[in-house]
Amino acid sequence: MNRNNGAAVVAALFLVLTGCAGFDTRIPETWAPRVELSETPFYPQLEHHCGPAALITVLEASGAAPSYDEVTERIYIPELEGSLQVELMAATRSFERIPFRLPGEFTSVLAEVEGGRPVLILQNLRVRSLPAWHYAVVVGYDRERAEILMRSGAERLQATPAGRWMRQWDWASRWAIVVLQPGELPLDPHLPAVLRALADFDDHAPAEPRLRAWRAVSEQWPGEPLAWMGAGNAQYELGSIESAATDFEHALELDPGSWPVRLNLAQVLLELDRSCRGQQVIEAEPMPFDHPMVEAHGNLALRLASACARHPG
Repeated sequence: MNRNNGAAVVAALFLVLTGCAGFDTRIPETWAPRVELSETPFYPQLEHHCGPAALITVLEASGAAPSYDEVTERIYIPELEGSLQVELMAATRSFERIPFRLPGEFTSVLAEVEGGRPVLILQNLRVRSLPAWHYAVVVGYDRERAEILMRSGAERLQATPAGRWMRQWDWASRWAIVVLQPGELPLDPHLPAVLRALADFDDHAPAEPRLRAWRAVSEQWPGEPLAWMGAGNAQYELGSIESAATDFEHALELDPGSWPVRLNLAQVLLELDRSCRGQQVIEAEPMPFDHPMVEAHGNLALRLASACARHPG
């Protein structure tokens, strides 16, 4: 090794040793001093398969029962010798589970673990300029030892110093997800993140689990119109037209300016033979001529007017 290379190694080592400076890795005194989710499944990682191993771990912990091959087929990309976060999240939804992104805070991850839920994280095991990406599952912590406990690689229980763990997570953009059944929410839920997660889930899941998911949101945030809109859409697909109308009515009360909600409500009122009431709903607000839903509005307005004329009252 020449002198310049030695200096480079020393500099890199200095970066690694000092990279955790400034991170707050204190574990709250009000929590249990040590947590280990010992019942969390363990899949020793095959070469380049940290993604499949980590994902099946949290899927099984949530009650899903995919095979390892099913998970691998969905997320492993041979050309990359790895898996992408977007593929992990899409695969999670394909097994009727919801991946919720967690805030990039040390305690946000450990709060889920303290509450009995393992958390899937992305780490950078090297440095920013020469990354080595790795997925692992946080299953516990030890406050006295200042360690984070994980299912990682070939280790069933890896204990990592909290400062080093925080640096490795920080250098992977603090990406973390908790995988939950529809109807469950993160322990410290943030509405914008929850709405994004459920909107993505809506594109893939059957109506019944979607209804459970949106009901959980409407219970947590009863003033959020999108929660009632989502529940109404799921009710409609399940054939519960009366319940869908009730949900759409509630959503419209909360957001009178929403044309998707107004048109959905008018449509179900038409199907419930309440066309005159539906006509009142659709005519209560004028739609701008350049609105993207103007054609749907016009067609529905004609159908409501015709039905109301045939069956007034």
